[in-house]
This record gives sequence, structure tokens and C-alpha cells, in this order.
Amino acid sequence: MEEIREAALAYYHNLPEDLQKLASEKFKEIDSNGNGTISIREFKKSMGSSFDNDSVIMKRSFKELDKNGDGKLDFNEYITLYYLVESGRVLIYCAGDGCEAAPFLKGLYFTCVDCFHHNENETFDLCTSCYRNADFVHEHTNFVDNHVLLRSKAACCESTSEPCSSGSDSESNQVSRSGSKRVEVKRSGSKRRAVFGAINSGVSVAQAVGSVAADAASCSIM
Repeated sequence: MEEIREAALAYYHNLPEDLQKLASEKFKEIDSNGNGTISIREFKKSMGSSFDNDSVIMKRSFKELDKNGDGKLDFNEYITLYYLVESGRVLIYCAGDGCEAAPFLKGLYFTCVDCFHHNENETFDLCTSCYRNADFVHEHTNFVDNHVLLRSKAACCESTSEPCSSGSDSESNQVSRSGSKRVEVKRSGSKRRAVFGAINSGVSVAQAVGSVAADAASCSIM
């Protein structure tokens, strides 16, 4: 989690001064009682009804970011939260049978190449433990870790001017493994578009921080 905080703050500190000022103003606007922190109630109020169906996601995010457990976020934690949401990381969950709590994936994880390339709204992602132990059920067998996928997409975009819309042999053959034969589990990512829409319509700071991440992933990585 510390690496994610550092990445979020790195994006923020490389924003133009006017956007940094906007971030500060937005923080003060959400902090309705002016105590220098944002409660989950204040955050939800700032987003209107956009996150009514994602309260579990937001509560887990707050718990991860709230170091002292007081249920409030300071400015740096606020920036980190928006980075998590805008980059999509907060909506990437382990779909493995071994992760009953379905924690969002904070570090390296494995993703299904076929779902990544051909399913517009959903991906199928696994923590390293669930993938290693084949503790999942899925119709596809081609998996790569997110770092390999990013490097493969970057190489693809460098070698052609056309969009990289299908999985290459080099990606598919990096890792291939089947899961267990039990009941199929849910995929992650089905609500990403709705959440992004809520952010883009209501929070300019999220746009500013997220745009940097989006530029770095212009080959549809996230």
C-alpha cells in the first residue's frame, strides 16, 4: 500500500501548480466542517448518489488508507484515494475462490489475457496466491501478470500504429494454466465505467490526477 501512496503523491507533485491548487480547494470544499480531514460521510456527500451501490468498495478503501483508524483522511490520503479510483485499481479484485473477502489487488496480480482484450466491461484477475494454487474457476487458461501485460502492450504499440486489440502469442504463451472445476466466480471491473463517469462528472481533481495515469497507459492498459 505504501508504494501506491508514493505513486499517487508523485503524480500529484508533478501536476501544474494550478491543478495542485485546485486539489487543495476541492479538499477544503469536501471538508465541510473545516477540521482538516475528510470523513467517509463527507466524501459520499460530495459524490451524491454515485457510490450508493459501491459502499463496500469505499469503506474498504478508507480502511486501507486510514493509517490511524480514526475514519478520516488527511490531504495525502485523499489524493491517494482518488488515484486508486481514477486509475481503476480500487475496482480490481481477486476473483479466486481463496479470497472470500475479495480484497482489491494492491500489488502484482495475474489477469486473463482473453478477457482483457475481448471483454469491454470486465476483466478476470487473481492474486498471486490464488493463481499459484489454481484456486479459481474460469473458462480461459491464458494468464499473465500485470507487469508483463503492460510491457507487452507497450511493445505492441511501439511496433504498430494500429490499436492492439487482440492477445498476441507472446502474451498468451507467457503463462497458461487452468483453475479448479468448481462453481464459476464473479469477475472484476463490471462497474468501472459507471464509477469513472461519476468521478468525471463530479470531481475535477480526480480528472487531473487520473489524466496523468491515463497518458502513461494509452494502450488501454487500465
